[in-house]
Amino acid sequence: MKKIIYYFAIAGSLFVAGYVYFVAYNDATGFQLVLFALLGLFLLIFGLYGLKAESLMKKFIAEGKTDNFCIEASYYAKNKGVLGKIFLFPFMKIKSKNSLVISFFGSVAWMIIILIALKLFIK
Repeated sequence: MKKIIYYFAIAGSLFVAGYVYFVAYNDATGFQLVLFALLGLFLLIFGLYGLKAESLMKKFIAEGKTDNFCIEASYYAKNKGVLGKIFLFPFMKIKSKNSLVISFFGSVAWMIIILIALKLFIK
């Protein structure tokens, strides 16, 4: 059931991108375009993290490692190298077995990182 939510989030991000590109691009201000881009990124990251959390949970349950999802995900991310540590950090820090919680807070964390980067690079 949760996978449907994640697929809808990914489809919603594609809808937002299509709406901005084909409909609202000429009429929207720069601030509105940034807001649409952030909304689309949030939905995309939410959906992708949710699908990854579901697949990791299924993998850990199949291996019988259901005690602590955070520790198992930490080992998994460390085996994926530097990029794994960067992109899978919500799985290592959020102590929850619920994929909705992990994907939501992971998306919020990336939005904060992106907003800080925008603030630093765009004055």
